[in-house]
Amino acid sequence: MINIVIADDHAIIRRGLDLFLKFDDEVKLVGEAVDGDELPALLDAVNPDILLLDIDMPKMNGITVLRSLADDFPDLKIIILSMHPENLYGPTVRKMGALGYINKEADPREVIKAIKSVYQGELHFDESIHKIIIEEKIRARKIKLSTRESEVLQLLSIGKSNKDISEELGISDKTVSTYKQRLLNKLQARNLVDLINYAKNYLFS
Repeated sequence: MINIVIADDHAIIRRGLDLFLKFDDEVKLVGEAVDGDELPALLDAVNPDILLLDIDMPKMNGITVLRSLADDFPDLKIIILSMHPENLYGPTVRKMGALGYINKEADPREVIKAIKSVYQGELHFDESIHKIIIEEKIRARKIKLSTRESEVLQLLSIGKSNKDISEELGISDKTVSTYKQRLLNKLQARNLVDLINYAKNYLFS
């Protein structure tokens, strides 16, 4: 069971989410907060897995709440709820520790999808936000790749398979997989698409 807390000052949002969450046996609403001031005590009391956090709340807005929860509730997974476009606040809240972003105009099924993916340790952001975050990380620090890592990355970027790369570089498929994983870790990329975008934008442009 995935235990959920909703922090939103609009009763209609809380009621609507509560009703929809009841249709899924894997999730359960265990608490509600109408502002940021009362949220810490509630989180202490019910210890949820996921917090659905509105950005626009009275007394303490969601951005301030997000910042304040980082130290006291390090294991809490937070998904932002907002009427604002994701490209406006998405990069900021991701850097502050949020793991997902949902526009309030989205289909309610998107909420369930986000909750389950974030609970499993995945991120739930628009692809454009992932690209912005990666680009900011790259600009913030110089990433040095070895000659072999650069070779593997270049070949991946032009669509070569692991087998193709192993034959071209004279290394085993397993070694190619190892280099690919190193690249994912070093560049903090989620998948092959991120690696290809990095290669095209920063190495071989």
